This record gives sequence, structure tokens and C-alpha cells, in this order.
Amino acid sequence: MTCGWKRILYFLIIVFMVSCDGDQEAAPTYLSVQKFSFNVRAGEGTGRQNITDAWVYANGQYIGAYELPAIVPLLANGKTDVRILPGYRQDGRITNAYRYALLQPFETTLFFNDLDTSVVHPYTAYQDGLKFPFVEGFDGAHFLNTDRDNDPETKLQLTGSGDAFEGSRSGVIELTEQHSVITCVYDIERVIPQSPDPIILELHFKSDIPFSIGFIANKGISGEEDLIQANLLPKSEWTKVYFDFREIINLSNAVSYRLAIRANFQANINLTTQRIWLENIKVINR
Repeated sequence: MTCGWKRILYFLIIVFMVSCDGDQEAAPTYLSVQKFSFNVRAGEGTGRQNITDAWVYANGQYIGAYELPAIVPLLANGKTDVRILPGYRQDGRITNAYRYALLQPFETTLFFNDLDTSVVHPYTAYQDGLKFPFVEGFDGAHFLNTDRDNDPETKLQLTGSGDAFEGSRSGVIELTEQHSVITCVYDIERVIPQSPDPIILELHFKSDIPFSIGFIANKGISGEEDLIQANLLPKSEWTKVYFDFREIINLSNAVSYRLAIRANFQANINLTTQRIWLENIKVINR
């Protein structure tokens, strides 16, 4: 989905209607949509989000999806019911724009006259009734301690407070040529049922090297299944990313799951110690 061409197309439609229907003398109005704020409750982890897009409806009609902040042209006059759905970029790719279906829509009623511009500051929160099987903020003892790489020297540790993204600590992994692989797994199994709704894994990270995150699935008598399938590229600045594991979890249909991270030392880059910083890992499902 490309936000820009839809905005241009909608504006051209408005111009065409204005030029072809002089009797009505229709004129566009404008909706200035600012970035979303986010309300978080106890047990839901961080409120730091990266809501990049707004999916806009006016009087029940879908107007388009826009990268925020945005100026949205409308054919609206008088009382107008506005509904704005928050959106994000999936898998860390700027081209993968999705509506975040587990967040509450923002709704308001506005009153427009021709050529008016109304500014809205939308806010959202997680919908009621969601589950948070994993919430790892690294502020105290963390639970990504189970070693699956047979090297006790490679582990996920806590940073000092000065290196934390937020709170008192973040997580950090360090790899060297001598200690070059890590697979660390959450100590506790959690149930994540099959669902027609998204199953979202969120996290903040920065990293010198690529790494992967996902799950180890407990399939009961069938053993385990490796679902460490979300791949992240190096980032020099803290970045918020989202992955939807709905299809993977539904196909696996395991008894329970454990969060897991995997990385390998990269011999082709000029860093003798290669680091991955992690923060605010959580999984949300209905």
C-alpha cells in the first residue's frame, strides 16, 4: 500500500468534481492528522510505539491511508464523523503498511465549512481483552536465560543504566570470533492459541549485526519446532519493529511457546565485539 498516490488520486477526484459541477460549487475541506499518542495500562509494557500511518474514514466512507503527519482532503461540509485507525510498518520494512488491528480506533465529530482545516491529535491504546503472554522490559532480572548454543559465554545480559533505552536497564548480547553464536530462549512456556486476529511481536532494538527472533514451539509428543523466523537487519539507532506471527502460530498449533533469539558473529565486518541491544519485547494476542 502506497500512501502518496492514494492522496494524490483522491485530491484529483475532488478537483474534478469541483470543476465539473459548478452549480454545487463544492470545495474541499482538510483534516490535519497529527501523530498518535498512546495510552498504556499496567501489565501492557511500554507505551513507546511507532504508529506511522492513519487509515481515515469520514461519515463511514474510507478516504485513504496516510503517512503521519498528514493533510487529508475531504468532501465534507457541516457535521462530519471522523474515524482514524492506527497503522504500522510490518517486518521493519517501510513498504509494508498495515492497520494495527489490536489497537483502538480514534473517533471524533467535527464541523466543516468550505476550505476549513481541522487539526486532530489522535490517541489510541490496546483494545480490551487482549493477552500479553510475553512482556520483557529488562528492568530487573530477565527470563531469556535458557542456553541453546552450548556456549555458556554467550548470553543475554543487562546493560548499565546509561545504555538503557528506557527504564533502568536494557538487554545486550555480545559476540566475538571465539564466542560466535547465541540462541537464548525464554525460561517459561506460554500458551498462544490459534487466532484469526493478528499475533503481534513488538520490540525496540539496535544492532551491529543481523539477528532473528521468534519462538520455540512445544509440540507435545512431536517434540519441538523452531519458529525463530523474524529477521532483523543492523540498525545504529534504537528502532521499533512489529511482526505478525498469526500465520506461523496457526500453522504450528503447538501446546505452548517460548520466546527465542538467535545470532551469529559476522566475520565480514570490522568489529571484534559485535553487539545487539534489546528493549520492550512483548507479544500481544486476542
